[in-house]
Amino acid sequence: MPTDPLTILPRPRSVTTSPKCYRLPRTVRIAASEQAFSALRPAVRILQDSGSVDHAIRVGDGDSADIRVDERPNAKEAYELSVTERGIDIAGGIPGIRHAAQSLIALLAPEVLLAGSGAKPMLAHCEISDGPALAYRGVMIDVARHFMPLSWLRRLIRIAAFHKLNVVHLHLTDDQGWRMPIDAFPRLTEIGGQRRQTLVGAAPGTTYDGIAHGGAYTKAELRALVAYAASYGITLVPEIDLPGHMVAAIAAYPQWGNASEPLEVYPTWGISSDIINTRPETIEALKTILSEVMDVFDSPYIHLGGDEVPTTDWENSAEVAELMERESLPSVRHVQGWIMDQLVAHVRAAGREVLAWDEAVDAGISREVTILGWRSPERVTAAIEAGYRTIVCPQQHFYLDYQSSLDDAEPLGIGRGRGAFIDLEQLLAYKLPPEAVGVQANLWTEYVKSPQRAEYQLLPRLAAVADIAWRGRNARPADRAAALAVQEERYAALGWEFRPAAGPGQRWSTTLLAEPASGGGRDDA
Repeated sequence: MPTDPLTILPRPRSVTTSPKCYRLPRTVRIAASEQAFSALRPAVRILQDSGSVDHAIRVGDGDSADIRVDERPNAKEAYELSVTERGIDIAGGIPGIRHAAQSLIALLAPEVLLAGSGAKPMLAHCEISDGPALAYRGVMIDVARHFMPLSWLRRLIRIAAFHKLNVVHLHLTDDQGWRMPIDAFPRLTEIGGQRRQTLVGAAPGTTYDGIAHGGAYTKAELRALVAYAASYGITLVPEIDLPGHMVAAIAAYPQWGNASEPLEVYPTWGISSDIINTRPETIEALKTILSEVMDVFDSPYIHLGGDEVPTTDWENSAEVAELMERESLPSVRHVQGWIMDQLVAHVRAAGREVLAWDEAVDAGISREVTILGWRSPERVTAAIEAGYRTIVCPQQHFYLDYQSSLDDAEPLGIGRGRGAFIDLEQLLAYKLPPEAVGVQANLWTEYVKSPQRAEYQLLPRLAAVADIAWRGRNARPADRAAALAVQEERYAALGWEFRPAAGPGQRWSTTLLAEPASGGGRDDA
């Protein structure tokens, strides 16, 4: 039997259903432009993998087609999907057609999604009219604390697209590692990309594993990843975190820092007091780095970080005191804003926009910057009231490195020491401000060592984040339990790891932390 259209997540704006069903034939004929045909490939590939469909061919005659696509460029991400005895009709812009493809996947019974199942591809007759409330719907993955393989980043892109997100934000640099090569500064990955050991357990702590950890992507790999993401309608947003969280960079290029002794790539978690200096040559180096980043990533947004910047080094600096007087900066905190505004101007001169974490508001950063409000709902409100375009991701609701419960069987996560966790109720309790321009889930990886663990943290909570981003203020599903139960079956069929609603532990893993390097499941890249 097909899946009830009312269990699609994120929930469509409008759904009407019928008890009748339509079965796709072994060879699916699709009347669509080449671009629209490509937009449907994710759905076709899953059907071919399962053995439910042998071939998909593009035809010019709509009367003989099983799937007919009416391309409407002005519709953008909105789409209409109709399943009747005549087959399937889709209308929308190319982004909307991609979303319609994901809805088609969700309309199929979970067993149809299982590779090699050969199950009959039946779809319930329905009429769907749909489109997102918010233009920016993202998920952030931290690859600096723990490096993640390229194959899994492709998998994450598919997971994001399945949930109708349109941004994957790559946190490429931090105190613990630098993951993108910069031709002008090769030591950033040669030295900054490797740490000699890692803290065991929660910070603060004194026990280390004695095992080197590192990794970096090549520019060719990142360019290919950008293209792969685009084929799924996903924008990759790169982040170079500054002026704090730069220990890995300063370890590679000590002249950018303030310390009198050489630094090592940070082996622990938490906030380092070592930050960059304000010298002109340091600012120019950062501009060079950002130019190389923009040469690889075609994203309209470049994220400049701006979070957790201790100012002790600047408070004790005669150079900074002179700078503050010369630039009439009202406080040492505004030194951060001064540095970032120079880089904002550089990025905007290249035709891009800038994202930054909400501490940049306190530093007086330009209001041309879009803020990601992470520290609290109150900080989100403050950024909006200060006149910034704001993407919401307050940690109390959208930080998926938090545990899903306080069950002792949960793997270590941020917040355990203070009794903090984020379950689906906590996540969905967030009241989205009407002024918000986007929503993002964030997954930091201090305690997330592998792709399998990352998926356990993400799913199914990412479905709830996606529902908020897609539906806006009307985000609580009428029958969330039923929808999530079917969603778990979809995850299992697609080979994705997840935390079952019943409690900690994956259903098919022998132990929670028996984590294959590949992250499990098939990679159809």
